[in-house]
Amino acid sequence: MKILEGLTVIDFTQAYSGPFCTMNLGDFGARVIKIERAGVGDQSREWTPFKDGNSGYYAAINRNKEGMSLDINTEEGKEIALRMIANADVVVENFKVGTLDKMGLGYEDVKKVNPEIIYASISGFGQTGPLKDLAAYDNVIQAMSGIMEMTGFPDGVPTKIGPAIGDNFTGLTMALAITMAYYHKLGTGKGQRLDVAMMDTLFAILESPILFKTLLGEDLSRVGNCDVTLTPYDVYPCKDGYFSAGLAGESGWDRFCKAIEMPELEKDPRFIDNDTRCKNYAILTPIMTEFFLTKTRAELADIFTAAKIPNSPVSTIPELMEHPQIAAREMLVPMVDPGVGEYLAINNPMKLSVTPASLDKPAPLMGQDTEAILESFGYNAEEIKQFAANGAI
Repeated sequence: MKILEGLTVIDFTQAYSGPFCTMNLGDFGARVIKIERAGVGDQSREWTPFKDGNSGYYAAINRNKEGMSLDINTEEGKEIALRMIANADVVVENFKVGTLDKMGLGYEDVKKVNPEIIYASISGFGQTGPLKDLAAYDNVIQAMSGIMEMTGFPDGVPTKIGPAIGDNFTGLTMALAITMAYYHKLGTGKGQRLDVAMMDTLFAILESPILFKTLLGEDLSRVGNCDVTLTPYDVYPCKDGYFSAGLAGESGWDRFCKAIEMPELEKDPRFIDNDTRCKNYAILTPIMTEFFLTKTRAELADIFTAAKIPNSPVSTIPELMEHPQIAAREMLVPMVDPGVGEYLAINNPMKLSVTPASLDKPAPLMGQDTEAILESFGYNAEEIKQFAANGAI
C-alpha cells in the first residue's frame, strides 16, 4: 500500500506551482483528479517544448493524475464539483485570490458540504496583505522576494535563478503542508485552510541577508559564486571549464593548501583563519585561481577528492543526464505519454525505503477520464450524457 493511498485530491490548479504540488501527492499514491475546462485546459499545455503538438512541460508535471473536463462556471458543473468535494479529502487551487469564492467554490462554500475538507490555496502573495489581489509568476516573485538581488555578481545585474524556484519550491512546500494537515485530520477528523504564498516561500530561504541585517545591521547583496561567510568557497575557472571547491569552516585549510600545491598559504597571516580569509577574499582568490587554470576538471576532481575536500566540476545538462550518480539514484526514468510519446521523466527525489514514490501513469489527455470519474462519484450514464449535452463536461 502506498503511503497516501486513500487520499482523494480535487485539483483545480494549472501552470506550475499547483500541478507540481499535486504531482508529488500523486507520486506517493494519492488519487489526484485534475479538473480542466474543456477547450481551455491548463495553460501549461501551451508551453514548450512541444512534440506531436503536445506540451512536454505539461506532461512532465501532471503525471499520476486522472483528467477531467468540467466547466465550473455552469450551475451543473459547480454542483458536480461540490459532490466530488463532499467525498474528497483535499481541494488544491492556485487561482487569483477570490476566484473560486465568486464561483461558489470557496472555502466557506465547500465547508458546508464537507466540514473536514483540507482547502489548499497557492498564490503569489497569499490570501491576506496589501498585495493579495495581484497575480504573479516566478520572475515577478524572484524579483520582489530578494532572490534576484542576491543572485549574480556585484558588478552585474540582478539575476533570475534558472529553474522556476518560486513555483516548484512553493508547490513542494504546499505538498508538505497538505501532508501535515492530513496527518492532523486522521487524528482529529478536522480539516483546515492552507495558505502558501510564493512570496513567503522565497523570503523564508533568505538566511544570510536577513540574519546579517537583523543581527549586525549589515546589508548584503549579490557576491557571485562565493559565500560572504566562507573562504575558500567558490567556482574557479580551469583549463576546460569551471570547477567548484570549498570548505565549510576552519577544518581542512591545511589539506586545501597542499591540494593546490601552495602549502605556504596555510600559515600566511593574511589567511590564517576563515574570518581573515573572508576579509582578504580579493587577495586570496587570484592566488588560488592560478593553480586551477593549470588543471582540467577531471584532474581537479581527482586532486580534491583525494584531499577529502568537497568538490565538483560545473556540469552541463547533457553531462548531468549521463552522470553515473543520476543513473544510480534512478533520477531519470523512461515514461510513455499519450501526448508526447516516450521521454525521460525526472523521478521523485524523496527515497522512502518502505513506501517509495512511483511513476505509474502519464499525464492525462484533456478530459480523458471524465466519464469514469463521474461514475466513481455515483453518476449514471444518462446523467453523464445530459451533462455533456448541456456543456457542463
